[in-house]
Amino acid sequence: MESSNFSKSNAIAPATQLIQQEAFTDSSGTFIYWLSGSGFLINSRGTLIMIDPVISLEKGKNDISEIGIRMSVSLPIEASSVPQLDAVLYTHGDNDHMGKYTPSSLVHKGTLFGGTPPVLKNLESLGVPVGQYKSLDIGETFRVGQIEITTTPADHPWQEKNPAKYGNPWGPKDCCGFLIKTLDGTIWCPGDTRLLPEHLQMKGIDVLLLDVSWNEYHLGPESAITLANTYSNAYLIPYHYGSYETEIEALNGNPMELAPSITSWQKRLHVLAPGEKFKVSRFEDEHKDNMS
Repeated sequence: MESSNFSKSNAIAPATQLIQQEAFTDSSGTFIYWLSGSGFLINSRGTLIMIDPVISLEKGKNDISEIGIRMSVSLPIEASSVPQLDAVLYTHGDNDHMGKYTPSSLVHKGTLFGGTPPVLKNLESLGVPVGQYKSLDIGETFRVGQIEITTTPADHPWQEKNPAKYGNPWGPKDCCGFLIKTLDGTIWCPGDTRLLPEHLQMKGIDVLLLDVSWNEYHLGPESAITLANTYSNAYLIPYHYGSYETEIEALNGNPMELAPSITSWQKRLHVLAPGEKFKVSRFEDEHKDNMS
């Protein structure tokens, strides 16, 4: 499908639903909450992790994100209000994935931080103690509570267009995704990445967190559709759109422009509001009567 088929309009996310303290208590299942932007909270039977949370505001401003851009939706929760957290996982070190205030707010929750080497440099500069973060290699598997997590490869060298201004491009060990196996299903967050052959060979994906931004160093619409259709038995939760008032392509997209090209999108695509709860289940189990 050609890019010209897409208008590149920028959707605004549905109205925010505040995340209440109950979201951080023990649960009988696994639940996902979109934090806006590229961030997620996952509560799997009481094990609590966040992926790429940017949930703080600029000091003294109630509508400017810590990344310095005005928000088009409000945050579902601020880092200072998070009561507890087992782990924060970062796909890479860009500021729209690890804001300048959120890590120092969450460090007091007894949280373990994990990420690639550039992430660790940023965490150290933001005051996260050495004993509270873990360096992650691509393909590494580790556990947080009841959750098994494996890092997956990513290709996101966006700096290569102007390395004199932005520095060395991210290399293959600098960015990652996360394959998250829970008792209730397997969640995959590919991270910021162009499509790789390995991305089409994953097994057992029940929920795909789908980057729908327009940027060429992300999946882009065509590859997002390819990935969604490769895992035709996975629920889809779009992100990387609708959260900021900006023309930056990496922060904008429109999941409903992709929807008509996605197999069974009416059943699979869940356009969440920031803070809205999504219960993880296996698509095949939920729809087996219709698949026979």
